[in-house]
Amino acid sequence: MIKLRRWQETMAEITVKLFGVFRSDTHMAKQTVNAVTLMDIFPILNDEVEKNIEKKRAEDPSIEKPEPIKFKDAVVYVNGERISKKGYKLKDGDEVWLMSPASGG
Repeated sequence: MIKLRRWQETMAEITVKLFGVFRSDTHMAKQTVNAVTLMDIFPILNDEVEKNIEKKRAEDPSIEKPEPIKFKDAVVYVNGERISKKGYKLKDGDEVWLMSPASGG
C-alpha cells in the first residue's frame, strides 16, 4: 500500500465554531476552512484571527491581539463527539467546535 504524502491528502471543507474565551478573544464565532486533520485548522484560524483583529484595531486601537489558539488549550468536538487526537482526519461537511477549557475558582 502506498501512503499519501500530506500534500496529496484530500482537503475537507469544514465549519469551525468557537465558543467561550476563544470567541470573545478572537471576535470570531464561525469560520469555514479547508483542512486534512484537526491540527491543520489551528494555523489557518490563527491567520484569519490576525487579519480580522488588524481590521478591528484600525477602528479601535484598544483591541488587544489574542494569544494563538492551540490544540492543547482547547476542548475539541467534531460533529458533537469529543476528540482528543490531533491527527483526527476530517471529512467534508464536518463541524468542529473549539471550546476553552472550563476553570473554577
